[in-house]
Amino acid sequence: MAPYDLKEILRRHGRWLKKPADGQRADLIGADLRGVKLEAADLREADLREADLTGAILTKANLSGANLTSAVLRDADLRGADLSRADLSHADIRGALLTSAVFAHTDLWRANLMGCTISPRALHSALNCKSR
Repeated sequence: MAPYDLKEILRRHGRWLKKPADGQRADLIGADLRGVKLEAADLREADLREADLTGAILTKANLSGANLTSAVLRDADLRGADLSRADLSHADIRGALLTSAVFAHTDLWRANLMGCTISPRALHSALNCKSR
């Protein structure tokens, strides 16, 4: 996917978030987004199923409610990202940086978190563990 296409998709998505009739939800299903830099991007409710985000920079990105089912986020930088209510089921998140990420009500069913950096508090939040 060419960078200018991604910019247009993000522009339309931003408009859709403000007023759905004026924009279009980001449809990035299966997109090759390896190494993309989307710091602080607003990707709420975006459809990123099966997208390849290997090595992507998504620090402080808002991915709340996004569909990342079967997405590849290997070695991605998601520090401070909002992943609340996101669907990361079957996602490959190996080696990702997830410190300070928000995981409230995030679906991690069968996600591969091997070797990722995540705080115990964030992991407990994602797994809906009770604090002691």
